[in-house]
Amino acid sequence: MKMSYASLVATMLPMTILMVQVNVGMAIECNPVKLVPPCYSFVTGNTTPPPDSECCNVLHDQNKCLCLYVRNPLYQPFLSMPGIKTVAQACSIKIPDPKTCILWFSRW
Repeated sequence: MKMSYASLVATMLPMTILMVQVNVGMAIECNPVKLVPPCYSFVTGNTTPPPDSECCNVLHDQNKCLCLYVRNPLYQPFLSMPGIKTVAQACSIKIPDPKTCILWFSRW
């Protein structure tokens, strides 16, 4: 499924607002829109991996939020893009299984 940059941002924006509201006062800001600019061309397969350090840094910054992202059906188009697993592996990030991941803020 090919998704334009604008469509991806429009899809992710409403949920981002909700997640930022949930995380007010917490040290980690879950903001999947931050992943789009530096990683989009690698994830879509338009740029051959390995991804650059900017993409990997953003992935590492959002690492604690990945369970939240994989459990949200709105993010499935992004998570099913051709290069997502390759990019995650190149950046040493493990994409969690939505069936087994535990939301980090559910412990609070």
